[in-house]
Amino acid sequence: MRLMYQDLDEPIDVIVVFDKGTLRPIRFRWKGRSLRIARVTGSWKAPKGETWMRHFSVVDTHDNVFHLAYDERRTSWTISKVWTE
Repeated sequence: MRLMYQDLDEPIDVIVVFDKGTLRPIRFRWKGRSLRIARVTGSWKAPKGETWMRHFSVVDTHDNVFHLAYDERRTSWTISKVWTE
């Protein structure tokens, strides 16, 4: 198995749920496709300039790994990294 890696900075739409007071992405739309998130493997918050970013490492139902970021100030999502087969 050979994984391909890409650095991205593309806007995306994300569906989230609030689970026990925390934000959890469950699905996102990228390149015209709707991808269901099978699991969140990590989440963290980090400063970026004058705002905070919430980062999520997620795996879709085909075992592809994505890094999603939520900008709290702009209330917008981006996909920043992807690892695919």
